Amino acid sequence: MNALAVVLVFGLIVFIHEWGHMMAAKRAGIAVPTFAIGMGPSLFSFWFGETEYHLCAFPIGGFVKISGMVDDGHMPDKADNAQHVDEVPAEPRLKPLPSGKERMLTKDWSDATGWEKASILVAGPLMNILAAMLTIFVMGQIGFQVNDVMINGVEDGMPAQQAGLQAGDIVHSINGSVVENSQQFIHAVQASGGETVSIGIKRHGEDVEISATPRSREGFNEGKLSLGVVLTEVMKSSNIVSLVPARSSGYSAGLRVGDQVVELNGEPVSNGLDVLLAMAPFNDASYEAQDYYGHPLDKEGHPLGEDGERLAVSEAGVLLDKSGKPLVSEVTGEPMQATVFGPMELIVDRDGERIPITLPAATTMVSGGVSFRPDLMRLPFDRALLRSLDEAKYSLLGIIDGMRAIFTKEGSKSVGGPIMIFNLIGQSASSDIYTFLMMFMVININLGVLNLLPFPLLDGGRLVFVALKGIGLRISENSEATVHFVGSLILIGFILYVSFFDVLALIPRSGGG
Repeated sequence: MNALAVVLVFGLIVFIHEWGHMMAAKRAGIAVPTFAIGMGPSLFSFWFGETEYHLCAFPIGGFVKISGMVDDGHMPDKADNAQHVDEVPAEPRLKPLPSGKERMLTKDWSDATGWEKASILVAGPLMNILAAMLTIFVMGQIGFQVNDVMINGVEDGMPAQQAGLQAGDIVHSINGSVVENSQQFIHAVQASGGETVSIGIKRHGEDVEISATPRSREGFNEGKLSLGVVLTEVMKSSNIVSLVPARSSGYSAGLRVGDQVVELNGEPVSNGLDVLLAMAPFNDASYEAQDYYGHPLDKEGHPLGEDGERLAVSEAGVLLDKSGKPLVSEVTGEPMQATVFGPMELIVDRDGERIPITLPAATTMVSGGVSFRPDLMRLPFDRALLRSLDEAKYSLLGIIDGMRAIFTKEGSKSVGGPIMIFNLIGQSASSDIYTFLMMFMVININLGVLNLLPFPLLDGGRLVFVALKGIGLRISENSEATVHFVGSLILIGFILYVSFFDVLALIPRSGGG
């Protein structure tokens, strides 16, 4: 782990968040006596304007002290706030400034309007979200990752099969328009009006043109036109590993950042697509497994439902419910895939040494915890802006999916804590600039969104109290402080819980490389 990168990145993310709170408070005329990065004893401090800035010993978190605001354990009331208010009960004044400085901001939290308080609370998370958006745009100037749209399965009796489309075909155009993602292809098929469409594909390195006529299917996708193909987006990438989360099966098997996968299941590979095509379906009846998110697989590698019953699978590899209808992801809206691959026999090149590694069963290489260094393509300004918005949307959907997983037995064990975050920052710093910026973006947008949740101590929880007081409810400051204190205990407990699994994941296991 690159310790310096962890300290700098995490410190910058916290600075962005707390700076948003501080600037919004000062704009409202509220004094901000203290701004700190890190926790624990202060290593270094200085005054700038009316605020004392601190760099603290432990680079975990940070805080901004807004005069008169409810803390997580107590309310600094105006009569006995020894740190920030002189002991003058009749007319409290803030902590004296160094000689030669004049105080301009004299309001505190209790003097602010409800709208001012709300703007201060929202400002921190909003700055993180804006920082994520800016990072995505910078990534666009370096180049965005490019995906191939691959046919993952063809349904029996549907137009795609009748026209000769096959699993493994790479779709690059439809009716002469370039296909950059699966949604473009699906939209073009649905907008065809039932007319024959021309599909440009690449098969075994050769360009092929195939014509097919979409048709609707009653009881599926609300009767919309379809060709009967299951698509997957494959990132164009090298065969160099860029990330291996410590919780993943790939890490446990011995894969590390920088490893170059040169062979998979006896087939030579030179890029990410080669890796995908070399993966063999998994049918070892003696092997029990889980996917990366902890969802159970039966002995034949098929996913199980919540009731433990085996889910049916269509000919195209799509999960079916008990009535035979395809299961659709609530997050992506796409059919849920059932194909499981593995175990996978890899040969990796690490500093000139060839090392054999066996990955257990997984739904994809990524679900096994393996990401490859992407190929990048620069986009014009307008397309880069639209792509930035898309990336932000997908990140938000991922957060929603992750929050749902927290409330399941298996999913809660797959949620990463601070140790996991530090591990990923360190890995991304030793990988490539795109992976590093992607990690910076993901952490920023996660911090921004999660802080808006209506949970005690978080900014969203404080917003709830502002709203309740705004509609006339009388809530004492001590009661609010107590709620935040209980919330802090719950959050600390949860962090300790997920950190326990983070530590277990980092402990070398027998058989690992």
